[in-house]
Amino acid sequence: MNLTILLIGARLWRARPIESFARATIAIALLSIEMQLATWWGAPRLSSLVVVNAVIGAVWLFAWPPRSRRTEPDARDTRLPWAAIGVLTATVAMLATRPLAGADPYHLERVSQILRLGTLEYDTTADVKVNVLASSYELVLADLAQTPWIGGFLLRLHGLWSLAYFTLGVAAIREWLPAGRRWCWAALFAVPVLFHQLAFVKNDLYSATPALVALAWIVVRARTAPAREVAAAAALVGMAVAMKWVAFPLGIVMTGWIAWYRWRESGAVASLILGGFAGAVAGGLPFTLVQTARWYGDLLAPLDSLGNRTTGIADALTSVGRFAISLVDFGQLTRRWWPGRGGWGATFGAPFIWAMAVAAMQSASSVVRGATVAAGCYLALFAAVYPDADVAHRLVLAPGLLLIAVAAQQTDGDGAAARTSRRLLTIALAISAIQIARSLWLYLVG
Repeated sequence: MNLTILLIGARLWRARPIESFARATIAIALLSIEMQLATWWGAPRLSSLVVVNAVIGAVWLFAWPPRSRRTEPDARDTRLPWAAIGVLTATVAMLATRPLAGADPYHLERVSQILRLGTLEYDTTADVKVNVLASSYELVLADLAQTPWIGGFLLRLHGLWSLAYFTLGVAAIREWLPAGRRWCWAALFAVPVLFHQLAFVKNDLYSATPALVALAWIVVRARTAPAREVAAAAALVGMAVAMKWVAFPLGIVMTGWIAWYRWRESGAVASLILGGFAGAVAGGLPFTLVQTARWYGDLLAPLDSLGNRTTGIADALTSVGRFAISLVDFGQLTRRWWPGRGGWGATFGAPFIWAMAVAAMQSASSVVRGATVAAGCYLALFAAVYPDADVAHRLVLAPGLLLIAVAAQQTDGDGAAARTSRRLLTIALAISAIQIARSLWLYLVG
């Protein structure tokens, strides 16, 4: 309910997509910071923050931000594939007929804990994951659940809220990558693993959205953007890593990119540092570290106890190899060759294979080359650390979606490469539609 008030005050409908995404993310950050302060001060509770946010929302609505400046109509096509988004929306809505379930129990347990305690305080009688691995995602769900009369219904529709935020993120990067036939951008909404993040209560798509926007900014604008924009992008990176710690490669990619191209610019470097820290605070990373040390006596020991890390160079190389195979095997070969391992969900599937083919055909494009380097570094770092990389594509949605978005941008024109790309995408979309339809059927009858 607090977030709804803040979003109304932000007037998302009166801004360009990039500005709308920024306002929505600021609203999420405000709620997160408020709850961190409430936890340390002992008051107020989540339910009583409504009064505070009503005031903030009113100020935001009538005083700030100003209306977007009128600009000349943009001749570039930045529209979204609304037909595909509509189909996915209806598909996810069908899942609301099933009992509410989390892919991992700790998400819903953390939501219940927030509602019970009224703050983000830890409960050491709960599993360590409930305290340490939770993020602003669970806070947003708890805020939805506390809405009078319809809170339970809104919580059941959690997938639609994640899809709406993701759609806003895609609309933002569409302004930076304006080319490409509109229907080809449906590839971002047809990735099988994306659908699985909308089926269960899970924070992967939620945290991947700011990471995707940050990655697109890195590739398209990082070399020449003003310092204030560097700070904003760095804040997105900090929030994404705070929301999902496995997004640590994003921080390395962002730092490396600025260091490589702009290390002589003190303003850009300072903006990177300050923006990243501000984003981490907004996402709750320092808060989590302090709380963990306070309740468990150590910053990192509880995380180390969770395991799921590679233990040496040979283990890391094996993980990278498995992950590389999993990008093209539709989840079949690695599970057969290395059985008895954990993980759930789906792979990137046909859209990602299509994107890699387009990247090979369009390698002369500087945007394609930049996206390939950024995504490649991100994926390799992730796979080197997490041994379940091949069965957990859901954890690296952002770089995978970046490559698909850049490939979609290359589908304009009547050249041979563009025509071939569109034909191949038609096949990829058909394959994904079949996979998603099968998964939906299994969810509904299971």
